[in-house]
Amino acid sequence: MRWGLAGLAVVLIAAGAVLIWQGSEHRHAEVIPWGLLVPGYVFFALMATGSSIVNSIYTVFGYKGPNGEYEKIIKLGVFFSLVTIIPAWIMILMDLSKGPLAAMNMFIHTKEGFSLFFQPRSAIAWMALLYMIFALTLLIELIYFIRSEVSEKLRKVKSLELAIALAVLTATVLVHSNLGQVFGNVMAIPAWYGPHMAVYFIISAIIIGAAGQALFLLPFTQSLGVREFTTWYYSRILMISLPILAFIKGWMVINSYYSPASWEAYREVVSTPNFYVFEVILLLVLPFIAATVAYYRKNTALLILAALSLVVAGFVDKYDLIIHPQIAFIHSYLGKVGHVHYAPAEFEIMISTGAVLVYIALLILGVLLLPLKPGEKPKTLYIFK
Repeated sequence: MRWGLAGLAVVLIAAGAVLIWQGSEHRHAEVIPWGLLVPGYVFFALMATGSSIVNSIYTVFGYKGPNGEYEKIIKLGVFFSLVTIIPAWIMILMDLSKGPLAAMNMFIHTKEGFSLFFQPRSAIAWMALLYMIFALTLLIELIYFIRSEVSEKLRKVKSLELAIALAVLTATVLVHSNLGQVFGNVMAIPAWYGPHMAVYFIISAIIIGAAGQALFLLPFTQSLGVREFTTWYYSRILMISLPILAFIKGWMVINSYYSPASWEAYREVVSTPNFYVFEVILLLVLPFIAATVAYYRKNTALLILAALSLVVAGFVDKYDLIIHPQIAFIHSYLGKVGHVHYAPAEFEIMISTGAVLVYIALLILGVLLLPLKPGEKPKTLYIFK
């Protein structure tokens, strides 16, 4: 079973790498400049940073659960955050460059005979760099937790644990701040412009991150004896966060109604079936009801329903918010002759699919190779011995 899963992971990585390479080789200009790859990397970045925010309740604020249950799942949570940022990083690099090797030119390139780092005025370039910094801090945190499992001296250095946790939280905040700036400063598209984007991304991240992390952890909770705690804990996070997201989304739509330029974009969103099926029912109503009942009855099946609904609808929500305002902008700029209908290009689908395959493979390999459960001894990779 173990070798079979490892073989599957290797096949997935190979298939993903081929799709990413082929997709990058067939890139071409699209009418909608920020296509499928942008909602893709925004979604995975939010899931990763939101998962990290959930982890910080333990790592920064010291909450361990009624009977110390959180200590049994924290390494799995940190690992999930770390791996989830990887598909976001792949997609943003492929979106900003013409190939895997050319992506490095975004960080170091030559101009007038000098080697320079990436353009500091580019918020998108900063986003790719911040993803790397965020991943590095998470890797350090994961190594710390793994090493402290077998090192009494390291376990007693609580100041180091807190310093690492604060570094992770700082990197998380920086990613969110820059993400809000990327969209919030795009004055050409009024539906994005403004400070509301940062708040919207933060609460979305917490919800998507908690949902994704819950789905990842649940297969391990029975053997760890923390299923009841996990159900109660993640259901509570979703139950509290979803009304905040509903308020912010409602405020964004209502506020845009009084701005003709913004309303052109939001009318594109609210006039589609996606808005009512995915963004109202599957993103807000169904998960809230399911999470609330799951919280009070400690019903794991309902938590799974809520989390699955949020992961799917959460992506559609980001897709609609990023794609439809661009369509509205083209319509308003070009008039009737500018009517367009966006469908993801083949190269976008290939790169996105490849990134997801690599993501699934890394999750499998991490569980197989790393000591992520309590009592597991570091034995596979030298760095963790």
